[in-house]
Amino acid sequence: MKSKYLSAAAALLCAAGLAACGGKGNGSMNLGVQVFGLDRTGLVLQNNGGDDLTVAGTGNAFFATLLAPDASFNVTVKTQPDGVVCTPANNTGKINIYTYLQTTVTCVPVPYILGGKINGLNGTGLVLNNGSVTVSVPQGATTWQFTDPVGNGSVYGVTVLAPPTRVDPNTGATITQDCTVANGTGKMPQYNLPDPRTLDIVVTCVK
Repeated sequence: MKSKYLSAAAALLCAAGLAACGGKGNGSMNLGVQVFGLDRTGLVLQNNGGDDLTVAGTGNAFFATLLAPDASFNVTVKTQPDGVVCTPANNTGKINIYTYLQTTVTCVPVPYILGGKINGLNGTGLVLNNGSVTVSVPQGATTWQFTDPVGNGSVYGVTVLAPPTRVDPNTGATITQDCTVANGTGKMPQYNLPDPRTLDIVVTCVK
């Protein structure tokens, strides 16, 4: 009896255009998902281990195979997009007019390490920053990197927060080195770099 009422309700929803009812299969209801935070292609979902659904962005998406009312569903991630982790929630149950769009998939960028190279650092006290995140670079270093990762696709801006100083061996005077940052702004790539210092951010210090 319950299935009869659900079938009638599903038919009414289809007639009213309130649910996605197009597709293949012998059922009468489309299983949908609400996708959040997806800004790239590559996400593939599955229902009950099959019926692949390729999703290209944020919004609602529906599996092609129609399900009978009260049929069980289990939405999982088959393929993750590059640089993103997508996690389903409320993804199991039995489909009806209340649950056909209950599944959510939330995607979050994978964070990567931001770093670069440095030339001419003869002094001490150099501090670089990316927003509120800082790193102290030791005297004589040729590379540097922040300990706090940056989400891929996120904007970064590396600047000199505190310049290094050194003591002139001849006069004993304190000399402040001038340090500049080349290629210090950009967006983190959507893939993990084998070495964060390959971003071509170069700090050059003179004096």
